[in-house]
Amino acid sequence: MWVMLARSFRNAAAILEAEVQSEVEVGFSSTAPQIPADTSATGPLQPGDLISRSVSFMISRYSQQQPGTDKIVQRLQRLLMRIDTVVEEAEGRRITNQGMLRQLKMLRQGMYRGHYVLDALRFQAIRDKEGEEVSHSSSALSKLRPPKRLRASGAGGGSSDGEAVLLSGANNSIQEELQQLVDTLEDTMAGMKEFLFFLESYPRILRQPYGTYLILDNCMFGRQTELERVLNFLLRPNAMHDLAVLPIVGPIRVGKSTLIEYVCRDESVRDHFSTILFFPEGSLKNEGLIDLRGNNFNGLVRHQNCASQKRLLIIIEIAEDINEGTWRRMKSSITCMTPCGGSKIIITSRSDRIVNLGTTEALRLDYLPQEAYWHFFKSLVFGSTNSDEQPKLASMAMEIALEQRQCFLSAYIIAGILRDNFDGRIWHTILECVRAYKQTNLLIFDQHPNLRLREDEPVYYWRLGKSHRYFLICNHHQSDSNENIPKINVQDILLGNGGTLPRGEFEALSWRSRIPPYYNYTISCKMQPPQLTVERKKRVHQEGEHLI
Repeated sequence: MWVMLARSFRNAAAILEAEVQSEVEVGFSSTAPQIPADTSATGPLQPGDLISRSVSFMISRYSQQQPGTDKIVQRLQRLLMRIDTVVEEAEGRRITNQGMLRQLKMLRQGMYRGHYVLDALRFQAIRDKEGEEVSHSSSALSKLRPPKRLRASGAGGGSSDGEAVLLSGANNSIQEELQQLVDTLEDTMAGMKEFLFFLESYPRILRQPYGTYLILDNCMFGRQTELERVLNFLLRPNAMHDLAVLPIVGPIRVGKSTLIEYVCRDESVRDHFSTILFFPEGSLKNEGLIDLRGNNFNGLVRHQNCASQKRLLIIIEIAEDINEGTWRRMKSSITCMTPCGGSKIIITSRSDRIVNLGTTEALRLDYLPQEAYWHFFKSLVFGSTNSDEQPKLASMAMEIALEQRQCFLSAYIIAGILRDNFDGRIWHTILECVRAYKQTNLLIFDQHPNLRLREDEPVYYWRLGKSHRYFLICNHHQSDSNENIPKINVQDILLGNGGTLPRGEFEALSWRSRIPPYYNYTISCKMQPPQLTVERKKRVHQEGEHLI
């Protein structure tokens, strides 16, 4: 027994020495949460391992204890409780003041960022407690990939494609960055006194049960400020009976159609306009549809309200630009149909060229920042379950979310699998598949696969099956809810369920949206292993042959 105990303490000393050396070399960098190894896969831990881990953990915790940091974290927790309350109350009001909407958006971004930091710190503490950096079961994985650091998008939101390192560096740097975050949030809350005073004067919004944002699978997420801005534009009286135009610009699959659908379903909008017409992408090529004076709507009507004064709401979706002549004829037709004014146009595009068509400042949509995306993904995975009760699973979920690059389609696919398989071993396997899938596509295409998915480019997607570890997604498209859907489900392909798959290219259902406009998302795919050129084969052999 004493021999075993001495050996265990020698192991602890060696581990501590290695940790100290590592801290000197990297400046005690803070890393993103690593996934604790599943001991069931490698057998039970030996007594020496348990003692070694316990001693190493106790010594490291004692030597690294930071009461100052703990106090800052407690302040952040209390502050976030206040911010959560304000945001929830504000989202239940119909706010029309643009300045207040901007304040609310800034406060919401701070809320997501604060919760993201708390989760990441909590998961990092779990990793330290488990001693994953010294566990035998994770040593092989650590050689294959460098540890991640806690990442977050910039404080200003900005583009979500770029990522900044958060809480990196020495202990005092971690404390300084936490203090800076708390100071920023406290300053934001201190400037909300007028906001809270005027908030009570705005009416409450009568929502359906799902509108409380408890089940994000059934409601629009992250666009509340944008929704209120569009509603304000539509319900505000026109100046001098001019035809008002609001351009909405954003990249592909950022949520422009979903935002418009929610606007068109708002009761105040339906009461305000006598007719809502929708011109989907490509429909303006038909010259007969442009002249509306003959009431030749041909299925373009989204809503009609005979009791309302004759006002038209025209929704136009285009990919890039609109022909100048087509635009003039459209505006002339609308003006002739509604001589008393009050009609409005919303035009959406991926191109900035439509900005000059607006009579008001264009609304720009971008992909969610990483902190908001994590909140969204966590809610999809855990639903009404408190993720704090499953910290190890939540830690793995955050790692998976970090790999998604804010891709909604991938979030729904993977979240559905995780939600249906609440098992740590399965989650860990999926995490490794997601990491390998990213590296494989980077080696083949020099681009992150989820960026390619957003741009409708081919990707090699992962599978859990031992044979055909990847399959090729050729393209994906959306269709109306009343159209037929494929019998094959993407989740069955990923999990290896459902029997033999067809040869050649076939269709599979990736996701059925539960929010307006209730699209079905379908992929065209085939069971094809990654195809590599000679140069790529050499690079794969050098950098990661095990991935493919």
